[in-house]
Amino acid sequence: MNLSFLEWPVRKQLALETNILNRARIKVLSYSLHLRLVTTGMLLVYYMSENYQQQASRIAILMGIAVVFYVALAMGCDWRKAVHVGIMIFLMIILSNLFIYQKGFHLVTLQYVVIISIYAFYGLGNRWGIIYSLAGVIPFVLYILFESDLGTDIPWGPEGTGKVTVTILLFHNFFFLVLINYYFFTSFYKTIDALDARTMELTASLDYVGDSQKKLEAEFVHQKHLIASISHDIKTPLRFLMTTTGRLARNHPDLPTVRAISQSSYRLYHFMKNLLEYTEFRYKNTTVNFTYLDVSELVDQKFEIFASEAESNSNTFTNSITPGVILKSNQQLVGIILHNLIDNANKVTNDGTIEVTYQDFRDTLHIIVNDTGPGMDARIMNWINSDHKLPGPEHNPQSFGMGLLIVKEISNLINAKLFAERFDPTGTSIHIIFPKK
Repeated sequence: MNLSFLEWPVRKQLALETNILNRARIKVLSYSLHLRLVTTGMLLVYYMSENYQQQASRIAILMGIAVVFYVALAMGCDWRKAVHVGIMIFLMIILSNLFIYQKGFHLVTLQYVVIISIYAFYGLGNRWGIIYSLAGVIPFVLYILFESDLGTDIPWGPEGTGKVTVTILLFHNFFFLVLINYYFFTSFYKTIDALDARTMELTASLDYVGDSQKKLEAEFVHQKHLIASISHDIKTPLRFLMTTTGRLARNHPDLPTVRAISQSSYRLYHFMKNLLEYTEFRYKNTTVNFTYLDVSELVDQKFEIFASEAESNSNTFTNSITPGVILKSNQQLVGIILHNLIDNANKVTNDGTIEVTYQDFRDTLHIIVNDTGPGMDARIMNWINSDHKLPGPEHNPQSFGMGLLIVKEISNLINAKLFAERFDPTGTSIHIIFPKK
């Protein structure tokens, strides 16, 4: 049976409410209002037919209030305010029955305490349920204390009314209790079913995540073996090739082809070495450990690696970092950054100078790699100075190589920033900016 027409006065409130429990409250409010209109109309007809003028007048007023209440809900009155108003009307009925009309202490008046308590707890929650339950009981306590004519027998209903009045009111209360329990327990069951379905979904998701985790762990082990294999099968032959071609280049300085092969194998070996070191670090370390390191000593170590390469390009290495300049960072990762920047500077510079210096500011320490080469492309400098990890489509990958990508990535790992600018009179300066805190 479709009862949607009973929800017409609260259609606006239902359209705005998504909570299952609150929707049940709104529906019960509407259904109980329709029930109140029906039973109040039945009582009004009965009192008028039996010529109970006083009771008919009171019921007519109550009927008018119910109609106004219906119109206010239909216009969009807040449902919580409507529940408060409804409970206040019931409290006024209790007070008027007890203290205005004679012999108002009867079961019909007592049943309003139950209605108020149920309305408040189900409609407004525990706090208001306690408050309104006490407010409904207090008038009876006062009546018992101050009214001297209280008898031992409590009548069923108002004086002058018969079984019909009591029957209609009992009918109203019965259906009200059925309505409020039915819709609230329905909302509870829906909520429990939704939680059960959500629990099953989450359980299935956890199982899937567990399977994915196992696959990732297996892939992780595979990648570690792969890196170890690359390190053994590629880096070792490359080292031999670099050493052999370097010896040939020194023994035959007049052969440009041998020198070119030596330089290429040298760069390839060190690039592969840095790449493997960085990859191994990412696989073996979930966190980056910071220690104190002497920057001048680290620069000397890197210059020593590139000494023969710098001699081939007729370049001069200058370490302008004062001994004792201490930096708290990860030595392995800082070494990879310096290695790549010095290597890049040495490759693009001929008959020039590669200098590593520093600037000590209050909150930051700048380690600066200067070269007197032809200068870096402005687009590459803009990318280095940006927050983007990867260059844009307008950049030529051959103009910066894999080394700068590694440098950019590692700088984020050690909380450092890169800044590139023109070096006067010619060349490029790249700042590695370390925070002191």
